[in-house]
Amino acid sequence: MTDKIEVKKAPATKAPAKKPVAKKAPARKPAVKKAPASKIRKELRDVEKEVKKEVKKEVKKAVEQTKTFVEKLEDSVVAVPFKAANKTFMASLGLFSYVQKEIDKKINEFDKKFSKYAKDGEKVFDQLEDKVEDFRKDVEKKVDETRGKVRDTFKKAA
Repeated sequence: MTDKIEVKKAPATKAPAKKPVAKKAPARKPAVKKAPASKIRKELRDVEKEVKKEVKKEVKKAVEQTKTFVEKLEDSVVAVPFKAANKTFMASLGLFSYVQKEIDKKINEFDKKFSKYAKDGEKVFDQLEDKVEDFRKDVEKKVDETRGKVRDTFKKAA
């Protein structure tokens, strides 16, 4: 006998409705008091001063290290060609200075001679201009005389 028993499920009951709960206001952070602007500026200036001091210290260290490095190179084998080149360069500067002075002297002498020759040339030009002017006047005078004679001759002939 196999009887089947049917099992029926009971209708689902609704869960009792929950009462709406009011939302809590979000918790506020404690208010931070702001420092006045003048106080902030003062703190910034203090920080800047400290940073400047630190930078100066670092620069000073770097300069000292450089000096020691250069001092180390002074007596090394590497420094010998540099010393020779430096002496050669300084000698060439001295030579250049001497040559520059000599050139300046020669230019001044040339300028004086040129000025003298220019004045002499102006005098000669004026003399020649006077001679040419006298020659022109003589030629005009002779041409006028010849013209007059030719007119007289034509008048007599006519």
